[in-house]
This record gives sequence, C-alpha cells and structure tokens, in this order.
Amino acid sequence: MGAGRRETVVLDLREEVGREGVDIGETGGLSAEERGAAVRNWRDRMVSEHASARVFAGMFDRLLRAGVKRRYLEMARAGIEEEMEHAVLCGRVLAALGEEAVAEMPELPQVERHEDASPIEAVLRDAISIGACSETVAVALVGAEREQAGSEGLRRVLDRILKDEIGHARLGWKLLDELLPRVNAGERRRLSAYLVAAFEHQIAFHSPFVDWPAMSDRGVAFGAPDGPANFRVFVETMTGVTVPGLAQRGLLAETAWGLALEGVQARAREGGQAKVGNGGRALGCGVGLAGG
Repeated sequence: MGAGRRETVVLDLREEVGREGVDIGETGGLSAEERGAAVRNWRDRMVSEHASARVFAGMFDRLLRAGVKRRYLEMARAGIEEEMEHAVLCGRVLAALGEEAVAEMPELPQVERHEDASPIEAVLRDAISIGACSETVAVALVGAEREQAGSEGLRRVLDRILKDEIGHARLGWKLLDELLPRVNAGERRRLSAYLVAAFEHQIAFHSPFVDWPAMSDRGVAFGAPDGPANFRVFVETMTGVTVPGLAQRGLLAETAWGLALEGVQARAREGGQAKVGNGGRALGCGVGLAGG
C-alpha cells in the first residue's frame, strides 16, 4: 500500500443479521426514489451506530479517570454494546429490504479526548456533547420516526433503539446534575465557552437535512428520511430542550447558541461550507420563532 493511501475497511454484519430476521411489511408500493433513500438511510445508520460504540468507550475511560459512581460506568459500558446492537438492527432492516448488511466504513475522526480539561470537566464536556446534544436529538428523531413506522416489525426495531437512546441521553443529564455543582467558577465559564463548539458541531452535522428532499408518508414509513422535517425536529429539540436545559443548570447556553449560529453564518458568507450555511439560515429562522 502506497504512502498516504487508506486501506478500505468494510463493516460486514451479515452473520449477526442472519441469526434473526425482521418483518417490515410489504414494500412494493415504494417508488424507486423512496426505496433507494430508505436503503441508503438504513445502511448509513448501520455504519453510524456501529462507529458510535467508540464514543461510549472513550466516555467510559474518562468516567473512570474522574472517579464517578459505578452506576455511571455501567451505563457507559452498556452504551458500547447497545450501539453495536443498533447497527445489527439496522442491518436486519436492510436485509428485509433485499440488501446485504455490508458497507464501507468511512475514515473516522478522532473522538474528543478533552486533554486540556480536568477529569471532571472532561466528563462534563462529554455529558454536554453526547448526552444533552447528540443523544437528546436522537431521542426526538427516532421518536418521530417511530410514530410513522409502516409496520409492527419496524416499530419494534425503533422501540428498541429509542429505549436505548433515552438511556444514553439520561446518562448525560444525570452527570450534569451530579457534577456541575462541584465545579468552580472558572470551570463553569470554560464549559459555557465549550458549548459554542458543541453547538456548532451539531449544526454542521444536521444542516445537510436542509438539502435533502421531502418524502411521502409512505417513504418515511419505511425509513426514507424527510430532510426538512428532520431538520425541524433538530431545531425544535435544541432550542426547546437542550439549550433551556443547560441554561437552567447555570451555563450560558442561550448566548452560546447565538454565537454558534453567528459562526456558522460567517463561514457560509465566506463560501466555504454551503450546506452548513443553508442550515444556518434555516436555524436562524427557527431560533427567531422560538423567541431567541
């Protein structure tokens, strides 16, 4: 292999998926576009869920270093297995759609280590970025999807994923409630500053939804994502749950959200990130409507 070339890594869950099937119902009414969107979504989710196990592995290490109560270690350890199981569930839906549970793994960015923070502050950053942001948004998105599921089999898959995502979000919020009172004023200021980066990451990750097409109810029922609807759920969750929840706990979340929006929009004006820019404009409207 030549210098600078990355070896292809393939996620192959056919063995695990083959142990048990899932009946997602009759999909013959899906258009080619809807079916293609559903297949891409379930395959992407299979990869994303599998890769998310390393997020909880890193969190477990930082929880251990911070000397937190055992129950939090057990919740993080469970998160590793649950994310990998979610990947298998997504693979089973793929198989029900007539596809193989195989996908190329993208090059994964380094998981944040928070090496510039104290052990407690590092755990609180994880609680914010993983629990209060990513997993809280995931609860809202999966919950909305579950309500529109087109079959009992799909609903059972989403029920299982939703139950675990609720637990992951709860881990973050519980850590915030237990550990925030223990930090000093300087650490609290740094955590408020960290919110800007955490929020910018969320905006960048979810902004592509804006450019995805809307889907029919039939398509959404089998996992074809409706981009504009998903983006609305993201905005409503961040502005209605995450930002006020962090503000109630004494962090400058509303200010940080505004600064994150300004940062996204400034980069859009520079022309470097079109999709993020489009999302930033939509977010600006969403925040305004929410009273921001």
